[in-house]
This record gives sequence, structure tokens and C-alpha cells, in this order.
Amino acid sequence: MWLAGLFVVCLFGMCLAQPDQMMGQQMVGHPMGVPIEVLESGHGFALLGNESHIMRLNVEALCPLEPMQVRNLMASNKSLDEIRDDIRTKRCNTTYNTTYRGSLMLDRSIYPLVNISISPSGNNSTTLWADVLASSPELVSEEPVNAGRITLVISSSDGGIVGRGQLELNRTERAERYAVLLDMHPPMHRYEKNNAGDRSH
Repeated sequence: MWLAGLFVVCLFGMCLAQPDQMMGQQMVGHPMGVPIEVLESGHGFALLGNESHIMRLNVEALCPLEPMQVRNLMASNKSLDEIRDDIRTKRCNTTYNTTYRGSLMLDRSIYPLVNISISPSGNNSTTLWADVLASSPELVSEEPVNAGRITLVISSSDGGIVGRGQLELNRTERAERYAVLLDMHPPMHRYEKNNAGDRSH
């Protein structure tokens, strides 16, 4: 029975998210066999003066499940889609403590995100805050160091979803402040139930 439960948990880990492999490897706290849901993902540009840099962002929600809960889900005779919805709406949001992990890619440099906070704001928008850790090639020690912070407001715009905000990086003696503009990918399960204008979590 425990083998079947482990299989289901691992199956959810693959089904609920398909993050970019390179960025996924740089994420802090990458537990195996934990249900994962991509919350925010997008690509676009970070602008610094006259410079334009390619940027990508990925934030996921992790929802650990106890073996007994997995067995109960398997015994419920629910479909796979129903179990996913149960985990998302009833378990990840209330019964269990959902945690986040994420990363951003600026040009060819990858930065893990920590202390991620996501909350609804006015006008059906969502605000994301996170601390940015130094990418591996820039580390001066074996331990990751805080390299800055990103703030992003995600909202509907002209039939799509955009993220606007600021990225601050302390890669030199002087902090660099980028203006960020991203084309965000919609969370598909949420938009199947709500109109595209609803950005509430």
C-alpha cells in the first residue's frame, strides 16, 4: 500500500507542475514526491537605463501530504482531476501549510527566490514579493547570499496578464534597480473556473 501511495505522490509531483529544468535545479527546497503547482510564471524584460535584459520568472506552491492522507485520497474513488482539485482547494489552502519556491533568470544568470509572499491587491491584481539570492557563478562563499529583492504586481491587461515591478540587485558596490515588465502565463486551473479578469489567489 505504501508503494502505491508513494507512486501517487510522485505522480502528482509530475502532473501539477512542469517547471523549466534549468531554473528548477536552482530553486531552494526541492523536495521529491511533493505535489507542486505553478502559481506564477512569465517572461519579458528587465530595463536598466538604456539596457534591456531578458528575464524569466517561475514561482511554485508546494503542498506536502502525509502518507495517511494519500491513502485516504486513493481510497476515495475520486478521479485524478477530482483529487487534484481536492489538494488544491481543500488541503493546500487550509489543512496543510503551503510553501513557495521560485527562481528568476536574468540573461544567463539564475537566481533562487526565498521568503516569497503572494497576496491579492486592488483591481483584481496580485502582488508578489521575494528576496533574491546570488546565483552560483557570483557566490564568494559556499553559502548563498542575499543579492536583492523583487516586487511584482500581476494584473490583466488588454486580454492578457502582465507583471510590472522592480528588481533590485546588489551585484556591485552600487545597487542596480531594474524596471520589470513580464508577459505572465495564466494558471490554467484557475481560469477554467473564473473569468480571465480574476487574479485572486
